[in-house]
Amino acid sequence: MKKIISMLLALALLLGCGAALAEAAEKTQMGTLEMKGAFTLKCAIPENYKLMVIEETPEKLYAQLVPEDQKKPCVTISIAYNDEYSDVERMNDLPEEQLKRIEASFIQMDDVKFEYRETGLGTKILVVTEDDSDEDGDTDFVDIYSIYKGFETEFVMTPGKDPAAEDDDVDMTEDQIKMLVDFITGIDFVDAAK
Repeated sequence: MKKIISMLLALALLLGCGAALAEAAEKTQMGTLEMKGAFTLKCAIPENYKLMVIEETPEKLYAQLVPEDQKKPCVTISIAYNDEYSDVERMNDLPEEQLKRIEASFIQMDDVKFEYRETGLGTKILVVTEDDSDEDGDTDFVDIYSIYKGFETEFVMTPGKDPAAEDDDVDMTEDQIKMLVDFITGIDFVDAAK
């Protein structure tokens, strides 16, 4: 009798865990942006955000990760072909001096920090964080940049807006930045042939 009760409890626990996992999986959806003939960009979409394509041509794509709450940060996504990188398979293939030139294009901004990461499939990405110059130390924006098959990809995270406030920018919290950067750096570039 004890064995039957133990088995029933174990079965109930397994079903409960399975339901909890299924519920958690539904909260995060996958978004895809397709550069026809070149690759598909796959990215998890944070809860309470939606992915909207704004403009799409064979050479470029503009989209946004838009929050339901306009006070939360917004992410603008830009994918554009650049002849200068036509023979570059991935950002990983660039020599150090070329990476430094890319970094230099961001240095004109106030206070910029660089961090290199890799996607799940190993493509190098550059995370650029800019703090504004008004001495309060707030993050002005976060830019996540990479190159894949000659296309420059850029995710620019900017503060949300508060329509009720005089200064309508809402400071991004460290938790918001970390959450969005973690989602975005989870992107994968998938070849069109796959």
